[in-house]
Amino acid sequence: MQLHGKVAVVTGGARGIGKAIARAFAGRGATLALLDLNQADLDATRAEFEARGVTVSGHALNVAKEDEVIHALDAVVAAHGRLDVLVNNAGIIKDAVLVKVKDGVVVGKMTLAQWQAVIDVNLTGVFLCGREAAERMIKLGQGGVIINISSISRAGNAG
Repeated sequence: MQLHGKVAVVTGGARGIGKAIARAFAGRGATLALLDLNQADLDATRAEFEARGVTVSGHALNVAKEDEVIHALDAVVAAHGRLDVLVNNAGIIKDAVLVKVKDGVVVGKMTLAQWQAVIDVNLTGVFLCGREAAERMIKLGQGGVIINISSISRAGNAG
């Protein structure tokens, strides 16, 4: 993939899989825009990439909040003049089973708050970031690509 001169947005880009994706894109010449909930992680990752000569911006937001996504992607375009790649990587796990049973007795259950947090980040966040990135890519007239990442979609996990 030719990334030199392209701007790549990576959600959840301040650590873990997102940071590894950003590192790979930077190695191919991309300018990075990292989106993450944690400002301290963003600052540390941005400083690390800048020390390697990578052009990078960091944007703290909750991908499940429409106004925050709109503001962040507007800021990316304002800062870098383009938006070529979106990697929807941000995701959370709230490990829980629907109903936890021990010795035939229900001892717990997944809370609605746990369920909603996962849906908000893993589904609504992907929708919002994808929709807003696509709109900007269309308006800028330079094309683009949206990549959705799911680390457990093949095999799943308990809960």
